[in-house]
Amino acid sequence: MNNYLFMLFTEHPRRYRVIENTIRNKRTQATLFWALNYQILNWLGSADHMTRNEFDAWMHHQQEQGLLMVQDDCAWLTKSGVHHKQRILKNYYQPRFDRWTWLVNTKKYSERFLLAIQAISELSFYNRNYVPLGISITEMSVVRNWLTRPGLISTVHKELLSIGEYLSSTDNQLAVLFAHTLLGHEMSGWTDTQAANELEVTSEEVMIMLRDIWLGIASYLAGHPQSNLGQLMNSLLNSTPISNSAWRTVREFQRGVPIPKISHVRHLKISTVREHLLEAAIIIPQSIDWQRLLTANKIKAVQSHHRGPVSEWQFTRSTNQPADDFFYFRLVQIWELHHQHE
Repeated sequence: MNNYLFMLFTEHPRRYRVIENTIRNKRTQATLFWALNYQILNWLGSADHMTRNEFDAWMHHQQEQGLLMVQDDCAWLTKSGVHHKQRILKNYYQPRFDRWTWLVNTKKYSERFLLAIQAISELSFYNRNYVPLGISITEMSVVRNWLTRPGLISTVHKELLSIGEYLSSTDNQLAVLFAHTLLGHEMSGWTDTQAANELEVTSEEVMIMLRDIWLGIASYLAGHPQSNLGQLMNSLLNSTPISNSAWRTVREFQRGVPIPKISHVRHLKISTVREHLLEAAIIIPQSIDWQRLLTANKIKAVQSHHRGPVSEWQFTRSTNQPADDFFYFRLVQIWELHHQHE
């Protein structure tokens, strides 16, 4: 993500550890809040294999090139950096399906999908004995069991065409890259270098395009659960953008269970229950009963002590404050940000 990282910075100072933790999918409450404030939640987990050393090395290189300024815990683009970002926005592929970044682990998803298509292709040539490389035994078993379904060859062919049409309706390059990514009988897909040459894009763009393809296919098949490919692939989908534990907390709260009781019944700290509700409020605000969670009096109480941009509010704790004051302070900030971004 050498160039795409510029998309996450602006000419105004941003906390660079927030950016790092966002792309590496480090979901602390603070990271999620600031990612919401920076409007970069759609990049969550986009470089989950990147190390801190790699990120810091990238920042140091951009400083040397005069594209980035760093001071204390913040970084911002220089004039040259802003111009570079504008060129990326104009000339580089821009993600189309990044709103589905939470939906699936694209690596696991692509491995199963590509194995299934390869197996169907081999089956159509009556080749029943081959060993795909680099695939876990578990995934091979899932695909092998799926292959017993009747009429797969013809129906999957039609489903692949529908997926291609779906991708093409968004960006024809995605459909072309998808078609040349598939594996089959005596046929291998493009390498990243071949794809970059054929599509006349950079290898970095190919990486983002492939991620987009798998997110797009996952969202498409999520809406077609009865299709053969949907039956194979949808078990890999996440049911919500937040953790299962956090989602359970949200559901119990929505049923009217008070926070202390949720904490007691589930053997969780009250602070953990609040963290769950904050995570949901940030990522899936539509799941929250805001009128119950955040009364008008609570909003007024927080707003009466804070003015100006939400990002500049400072919480100060005193010995006389209730333990949940920060919880409501943060909730009002989140509530304000969602209204600003509508």
